[in-house]
Parts: sequence; C-alpha cells; structure tokens
Amino acid sequence: MSTISLFKTRPCDPAALDFTPQAFGACPDGVGDNTAALQRAADEIASTTRIGIIFIPEGEYVFDGTVNLWPGIRLIGWGQSRPVFRVRDASAAHQGPDSHYIIHFRDRKPTANRPLRDAQNTSFYGGMRNIDCDLGAGNPGAVAVRFRIAQLCSLEDMEFRIRDGRAGVEMIGNEIERCTFVGGEYGILTGETVPYWQFYLGDSVFDGQRRACISSYRAGLTMTRTTLKNAPYGVFVPNKETDNHYIEEFERLVMEECRMENLGVGVSMNMMRYPQNWFHGENVVCTHVPTFFEPFGWQFNGHIMVRPLCPEMESYCANIEMGLKITVDNEEKTRKFGLSYDFQPCEYAPAPPAPYVAMPDPGTWVSVHEFGASGDGKQDDTDALEAAIASGKPVYLPMGVYRIRHTLTLGETTALIGLQCARTILRVEDNTPGFNDARDAHAMLKVPAGAHCHVCGISFDGGRNRGLNSVEWLGASDSILEDVLFWHGGHGAVRKSRDRHYTIWVHDGGAGVFKNIWTPDVWALDGFHINDTQTPGRLYLVSIEHHLDVELVMERVANWRLYAVQTEENLGSEYACSIQMRDCDNITFYNLFQYRVQAIDIQHPYAGFAENCKALRVLGQHVFSIGPTPFTNAWRIDGGCAVDDQEIGTLVVNS
Repeated sequence: MSTISLFKTRPCDPAALDFTPQAFGACPDGVGDNTAALQRAADEIASTTRIGIIFIPEGEYVFDGTVNLWPGIRLIGWGQSRPVFRVRDASAAHQGPDSHYIIHFRDRKPTANRPLRDAQNTSFYGGMRNIDCDLGAGNPGAVAVRFRIAQLCSLEDMEFRIRDGRAGVEMIGNEIERCTFVGGEYGILTGETVPYWQFYLGDSVFDGQRRACISSYRAGLTMTRTTLKNAPYGVFVPNKETDNHYIEEFERLVMEECRMENLGVGVSMNMMRYPQNWFHGENVVCTHVPTFFEPFGWQFNGHIMVRPLCPEMESYCANIEMGLKITVDNEEKTRKFGLSYDFQPCEYAPAPPAPYVAMPDPGTWVSVHEFGASGDGKQDDTDALEAAIASGKPVYLPMGVYRIRHTLTLGETTALIGLQCARTILRVEDNTPGFNDARDAHAMLKVPAGAHCHVCGISFDGGRNRGLNSVEWLGASDSILEDVLFWHGGHGAVRKSRDRHYTIWVHDGGAGVFKNIWTPDVWALDGFHINDTQTPGRLYLVSIEHHLDVELVMERVANWRLYAVQTEENLGSEYACSIQMRDCDNITFYNLFQYRVQAIDIQHPYAGFAENCKALRVLGQHVFSIGPTPFTNAWRIDGGCAVDDQEIGTLVVNS
C-alpha cells in the first residue's frame, strides 16, 4: 500500500546524510534487516554535527530491532512513494507484553558503560517526515515510534499501519500533524510529556483501532481538525488500577473542529471535580456516535455524576465545556465547577482544511546556493538571499549559517524553506550597522502587509544588536511561520542583556499562523509582541521562554486564537510576567501552560495581566512549577481583581 509522497525528489542539501546501501549498508528491498545500518547513520550524526538530516530513499526497510534516534536527528523520506519502515509478520522480537519499537527517540548518545536514557526535556529538534510504518501481522507488542520528546520535534506526513500491534506512537511530545493511524490496539498510547508541556495533534486521522483511537492522560492533549472513527472509543482517559483500587487520572483535553464517526463512545474521561481536569470541545461534528461523553464511574456515583451524554441524533455538532469555571465581569468574580453542552443536528462533513498557506511542492524549490549563497557563516549572503527571493520561486535553504547585513523583505507570496531549523540559521553579527541603534529598530526578516508567505524550518541569531527585532510580520491571516527557533538562552542561567527589542513583532493589521515555534531568546525584551490588529491570527504550540520583561504582549488586538501556548521563567527572568494584555477583544487561549523553573525562589504575583479586555476566554490554564514558587496568581484583572487559582478549566473575562 503506497501513500502520496511529499518529496518526490531528494532536497538538495550537501550536508545531509543519505541512507543508502553504499553509505551505510541499507537494504531497501523488503528483505534485509536495516536496524544496524540506520543506527550507524544516527551514530555518525551524534559523533560529528550532532544535529542533522538523514534522507531515506523510496523503498521497503525491514527492522528486526530498535533504532535509537539521538536528539537533533530528522529522518525525511523521499521518492515517488513514501519509504516504508516495516516489521516482519510474526516477528520474534515483537511478541510478549512489553512494547517493542522500530524508532525510539532517545536522550544524547551515552558514553561507554553509561545506560541509555529515554528522551528528556532537553531532547530537541528531532523528528520523522514522509515515512510510513507497517507493523506487520501477528506482532502484538509492536509500536512504530516512542516519541516522548521536547521542543521543535515532530512526526509529520506519515501513515502508521498498526495491524495487530499495540500502537503507532507510544508516549508523545510536542507535535504530530497530517498523520494517519490505521488499526492496532491504539493509534496513540500515552501519558504526560517529558517536559510536562502540552501536546498538539493536528489534521490527522485515526481509523479502526481495537480499543481506542487515543488513550491519553496528563498530556495536555490539544487537537484540531482531527478525525477519530471506527473504534470503541475516540479518546479514552484511563484510570489506573493498583492494589485493587483505582488511581483516578485526569486530562486537559481540547478538541476543536474535530470529527468523530462510528464510535461507541466519543470521549471517556473522569468527571470528578479535580481542578486540573477539563474537557473543551468546539464544533465537534459526529455521525453514528451514540454516546458523545461518558463520565468514568457514573454507574457507581449517580448521586454526584451526570449520566453519559447520548444525543438521539444520527449526526450532530457538539460543543462542551467541563471543569472549574471562573467568570470575571467588571471585577465581580464567580467560581464553580460546571458542565455545559449543546448538541445540534447537522450534516456530517470532513474536518476543514488547515487555515494556512501550504508548503509549496518541493519540485518547484530553488536552492539559495544557486544564487551564490554559501551558508558557511563567513560570507555575506544578503545579496544572494535577496536575489533568490526576487526570483518569485520557493527558496530552499540547505543546512548552514547565512550571514545578512540588513533586513530581508519577502514578497507577496514568498516561501522560505528549511528542513532542520537548528542547523539552518540566519545570522546578524554583533554590532552590525543598521541593527545597533535602540531608537531605530529593524527586523532581520520582514513579511509585508497582506502577504501570503510560508516561512519554515529556519532559526534566527540576532547577535548583540540593540536595534533589532528578529521577525516583523504584517502578513495576511493565511501566512505562516512554523518550525522556527530563536537563538540565545534556554539552557540554564545566562547573563541577561537588553540587546534586542522583540523576537516576533506582529502589528498594524498583521496576522498569520505561528506554529511549532520556540523562542528562548533571553536577549530580547518581549518574546512575542502583537499590537494594533483586528485581523484574525492563530498560534499553535508556541513556546515562549526566559525573556526579560514579558513573554507574550497583546495590545489593542482582536480575533486571535492561541492553542497550546507555553511560557517559562528561568533564572534571570524571575521578575518577568508571562502574559500582558491591554484593550483586547475576542481572544481565546486553548490549553495555556505557564511554568517557572524549580530553581526560582522569588515570588511573582501573577502569571497574566489583563486590562480593559472584553470576551477574553481561557479554555484550560495550568500555572505550575516543580519548585516552591509558581506564579502566585493566574491573573490580575484591571489592576484589582486577582484570580488566585492555578488550575482553571474555563476563565471568562469581560472588563
């Protein structure tokens, strides 16, 4: 069974490795074992550049064992059909009660005599794309990928044919997009992520699982435009049984624009009044789902539990809100646990398309090297980059460091594409003229007003320049910035300096989609600054960390949705506020997580500040620290009203 390949030809990147018989002993014939060969390729990156790409040509690759994939390695398939990673039927290595993986995302490659470790909260930049996995028949312990990782990792454009196996993916982190899960006991089987952040699942399909499409707890499961069908359960939040009693688990569940079809139960989860347990469903369209929501244990706690929600309709649109609800209206605050829902008859229709400009066909890309760029970190590549942009073709940046001396302004439909953000870097040297005047800031990259641009897979190093914004964005609602890293900081206490203005600046009617972004840029004042726009914008899985003043600023902004935004304060940003909002209208956060690291011992009064804001909704808020000093309050509203809860199912603010 072949699936459509995103990359028909190999992207032209001289620094990438090729998984071929000549280079590593690969066997793309569907017969030979590839475990040792792919491990050699992963080990080569770990011992040299540590971050890189392995291109997998079209073919069928059998794996009799597990490949340990070290941080920073991306596997990208290419060919007329996607390459397939396969387990032999009735493989002796994939039996028994334990899980057996094809790919296991790991922490750093250990030195001699040191044990292997699962991926950690510092396991960044890895992933798989355009590769299918087939777990074969008669392999009940088989799992394609163990994926408990951290920022800027993703599984994208894959099909998991799980068959008799346990799951396509076990344990998750960060992002899965445009993936299909067929068969198996579960599509995804997971607990909480390793850094305790949210998990984003977008534009994917689950079909024909034996127990549940997704089994998840404590994962901050945030789903958009995903279809669950032909299974006993769509989403199942388990309760652990230990020593003859149950440990009641919880989930922070968001489903927006999702679809469910031919399920016994759409969602089964705890409904006990845990503040950290919530369920938000918006425009979830169902057909042949007789029970939309099943509260765990309702049969035994009928006096305090609602019965299962069973719309007596063949097809319907569901909206649901469950959890601790806080309403602030002109500084009057109410607080109660609530469950509200609405079911309306409707025609079943597929999930809507993603609301952003798709990455252009790789067959149309032109390499920036063809215009004279070197990417060696020494040559000034500004002129070459501008010539490539002016060509009007999608511009591919192979891995390298590209020095620029002034702002790169994109065209109306420019695509600027990399495939390994941590090794594809735009850099401004320290004290570069035009970027070092704090009174006259300029951007490294500018997207003009109303543009429909696609920028992905690169990182920004702005150097010590006091008059610099890394990205200035005035694009249209469907423009997109994704898989992007902003350098400096993020790995412990560092010297803070006010060397830059904003990491991302959206203003004056600008908007767009900002997805899978990490900005631990401690030299910038604000991580993400949005002002003076009513054009609808969206953030998905944006991690904003360690900034001096505020992580996210919104001033005079309307009509934005922010999914799975995560902030973090580290040593040196103890006095920073997570979110600051003024004069905003119609803003919705979905699964907002706000963290302070364990080592901080200084109190901060609030995570978020909102002044004169209308129709502000927070659908799930988790304010936390492993250490003693999380933010004292979740919000300060209009300078007076304090929302002191740190686990909130729903917050509604009308100033």
